[in-house]
Amino acid sequence: MVEDTRLCDAPRTSTLRASHVTSDSKQLSAEMTANLSAELEGSVPPGLVAEIVRAVMDESRQAVQDRAVELTMLEARLRLERFIRARSSR
Repeated sequence: MVEDTRLCDAPRTSTLRASHVTSDSKQLSAEMTANLSAELEGSVPPGLVAEIVRAVMDESRQAVQDRAVELTMLEARLRLERFIRARSSR
């Protein structure tokens, strides 16, 4: 029953984290764009810098999501294996 409770709570906490991360990523993107634009001293158009920063952040976010899915699948597999072992030992 404890596991069921944790599963019910998961969507609420992940939604809160997702909105917090989105806000942080927008701020980080803006800061990175400003810093890179300043470092490049006008040798690259600001719009291009912003576009590249967004692309890199999107790719990074996708990689994190892919790893999260892999970890979730691994955890699900482990729990199913424990369930099967417990059931077969009865």
